[in-house]
Amino acid sequence: TTRMLFLPVLYFVYLFTGIPDGGHVIFYGRLWEGHSMKEKIDAAKSVVVSCATAGLLWSNMGTADFAVVCMGPWVVLSFWLFMVTYLQHHSEDGKLYTDDTFTFEKGAFETVDRDYGKWVNRMSHHMMDGHVIHHLFFTKVPHYRLEAAT
Repeated sequence: TTRMLFLPVLYFVYLFTGIPDGGHVIFYGRLWEGHSMKEKIDAAKSVVVSCATAGLLWSNMGTADFAVVCMGPWVVLSFWLFMVTYLQHHSEDGKLYTDDTFTFEKGAFETVDRDYGKWVNRMSHHMMDGHVIHHLFFTKVPHYRLEAAT
């Protein structure tokens, strides 16, 4: 349907605004609670560098080339990330928690490991077939060790 064509754009809107948990570009909400001002400034610098790079490429390449070389792949990547993230965090028997009942561990066990085949799993650093481990031990197990940890 035509609604599927809007998903990459909606993913960008989510990254920008971060509704409901806080933005990746506008620094507010639960996503940023407990982070130091230095971390927020570093994140802002990253956003500025990314936007400046995109603007510089656009101005040097022109709209048509920028759309083909940069925006086309970005739309594909955004769609892929959106769909994979959605599928990892939703299942037929998944539970919904309120702010009062949610814990990080409960949420981690509600994620789903999904197998996309040997090459896709490997190219994505096993983030799809090792997703539960990623949520449980994200500070201890690097992506390149997810397969062994799972």
